[in-house]
Amino acid sequence: MSDPIADYIVSDSKPRVVLLEAGSDPSSNPAVSGFLSGLSLLGGEFDYGFKTEPIPSTAGRVHTLNTAKALGGGSVLNHGGWLRADAAAYDDWADVVGDRRWGYEGLKPWLCKTEHFHDPDATPDEHGFDGPMHVVSVSASESGGRKYPLRQPVKDAWLELGVTSGLAEMPENTRDGGRQPSNIVYPLDKVKVYTNTLVHRVYVSDGTATGVELADGRRIDAQKEVILCAGAFRTPQVLMLSGIGPSALLQKQGIPVIHNSPYVGQNLHDHFALFLAYRLRDPSLGYALGRSSWQDQCLFKCLPWDWVVSQPLPTDIISKHEADARKQKRDLWEVITIYAPPGIPGIPIDGTHIATSTMLLRPTSRGTVSIRSNDPTDAPLIQPNHFSSGLDRDTLVHAAQMTLKAIMSTKSMESIVEGESPPAGEGLDGLTPLSADSSLEAVEERIRQTGLAHAHPGGTAAMGQVVDTEGKVLGVKGLRVADASIIPIPLSGHPQATLYAMAEQLTSLILGDS
Repeated sequence: MSDPIADYIVSDSKPRVVLLEAGSDPSSNPAVSGFLSGLSLLGGEFDYGFKTEPIPSTAGRVHTLNTAKALGGGSVLNHGGWLRADAAAYDDWADVVGDRRWGYEGLKPWLCKTEHFHDPDATPDEHGFDGPMHVVSVSASESGGRKYPLRQPVKDAWLELGVTSGLAEMPENTRDGGRQPSNIVYPLDKVKVYTNTLVHRVYVSDGTATGVELADGRRIDAQKEVILCAGAFRTPQVLMLSGIGPSALLQKQGIPVIHNSPYVGQNLHDHFALFLAYRLRDPSLGYALGRSSWQDQCLFKCLPWDWVVSQPLPTDIISKHEADARKQKRDLWEVITIYAPPGIPGIPIDGTHIATSTMLLRPTSRGTVSIRSNDPTDAPLIQPNHFSSGLDRDTLVHAAQMTLKAIMSTKSMESIVEGESPPAGEGLDGLTPLSADSSLEAVEERIRQTGLAHAHPGGTAAMGQVVDTEGKVLGVKGLRVADASIIPIPLSGHPQATLYAMAEQLTSLILGDS
């Protein structure tokens, strides 16, 4: 029987790039095109849905990690937020790896290159206007028609609490109200794509990567190099299955050690968050998605949100953990208000509730990714260790208290919100509502019982430890990593904008090598 991959590889007309994707092509699924409809994809065929080990610092819970298994990767499942990190975060990255190309000034040209920014009056030095990714603010989308009923009250609530800087609109990578998957924005017409093709390991001969073996035993040879883009959970797994990782672990699993790389699978970081739902006093006023009064179709384009708040810690809290006055001023937490409670267990999307996400921007807790066996079909063994450091606990508790105050006790919101509704369901018995006056202990316990990651993992093949500053795997020639696993520290934005810029810079380096 003819082997289509082998036939292609020996063909004289082969293109320069072969892309192997473990998942399928989701383009025929209509739910992919929208962000609200895309919520239905979580837990389905395009989601690995990896399970963590029990996490002691979150009440021993096992967390489900939504992780894309599809052509287009995370751009098929994400929520569309396009939030860069602040300049200081990029500069910290550059300091950690000793290469200014990864600082803000080094990355800025690539951040701009990706963007087709919505505001032509924006500073040309800070944004791009000719890139492939359309980026627009909520209020500028849909010709300015997407105005949510609580837009002004929520803004006023934060202003009442003294938040002026760090209050901004959510920018989104949406075009005509729809999703922009990476494989559409960056067409693959010159790339030979094989979906439903799981890679087992990378072949390494005399210290050089020479190709890959698939889970079904077939082999594909590489003339130039192998590039792993399997994400923060699968990339370290593939490296370990290839014999690149901690030697003791590899020997335990019967994998020949090609290169002892002890940091593979270490340094897992993610943005951990508390999601809260708030019961409206009068749902008939139409403040939340799910009421018949939401007739304007503009309101259903993308997620129903608008404001995002990013803030540092008060000096009396941060000074207990950080002596550097410069770093004391860094933004460490973020709050997003959503005019629906998507995904909060037991809370219906029927117009009775709004919600918030209160998130750690620069978590100091670190986890690990390992392997259960030498079988590529086994899920990786993941221990995130969320919420395990003192700074993370102090930051998220303070941020949650500020969120509760903004939504429940400010003049602009207290007449709208009746109270907080705890999530309900299996394993959630006995939770009591939080209030603006809830104690530190009560808030911390709720975080332990219900906190979740924002699906922004990275760091498990960290630059400076596993790869060099051009993504090349240390100790192995011809092998490179180009995904979130190489980002050595958590960044203060959402990862999407950074990952596109990182990919653009790495692409330029790959082409330069060629």
